[in-house]
Amino acid sequence: MGLESTTRMLAPFLDRLTDEELDAIPYGVVQLDAQGFVLSYNRAEMANALWNAQRPIGQDFFADIAPSARVPEIFGRFVDAFASQSCDDVFRFTYTCGDLPRTVRLRMYFSMRTDTIWLFTAAPDGAPLGNGAEYVDTLSIDRRRVVTM
Repeated sequence: MGLESTTRMLAPFLDRLTDEELDAIPYGVVQLDAQGFVLSYNRAEMANALWNAQRPIGQDFFADIAPSARVPEIFGRFVDAFASQSCDDVFRFTYTCGDLPRTVRLRMYFSMRTDTIWLFTAAPDGAPLGNGAEYVDTLSIDRRRVVTM
């Protein structure tokens, strides 16, 4: 199943899933509060983002985790979602923070039950995440620097 169908099935249950259950989802999953602080962050997203530390719970997603996401494509949608109390958008985005640019497919979903945003990350074609190296924008970097996990 692709990103849209999988996350659509999960949407009613997201707010009740444990970290272990979130880790079983083959897509990156990040839950953000209204200020952009991370409430949940699964292992698939940690691998995709090459995040080697502990889960970044309580950190500011737009300042500490993914500063390149503080643009209208993501941050603008985030602000609009809380203003309208509604969002269910799917779009492509290229993260440019860190050493390697990464192009992914995102689904941003607003949960009215918990007043939070869920970000789901997939491969550019909507497929589940692999080890992350295949999403690197190799046109803008030296290929010798790409390391697979």
